[in-house]
Amino acid sequence: MANAWREHVKKTMSEMKAMAHGKTVMLRDVLKQAGKTYKKSGKSAASTGKTMKKKKTAKRRKSSKKR
Repeated sequence: MANAWREHVKKTMSEMKAMAHGKTVMLRDVLKQAGKTYKKSGKSAASTGKTMKKKKTAKRRKSSKKR
C-alpha cells in the first residue's frame, strides 16, 4: 500500500497524460503540479498538539589574526 502522497502523484500523472494527447509528460512537472494540489490528511503535528522546535545552530566566531 502506497502512502497518500504517492497515490496523489499517480493520479496527477494520469490526469496530465490524458491532457497531453501523446506528448511527453516530465516527472518534475507532475511533482510541481501535485505539490500545488496536495492536501495533507490524517495526523500531523498540528492535529496532535505537538510543535516543532527549531534547532539551535552554532554561531561561528570571526577569526581575528594578531599581527
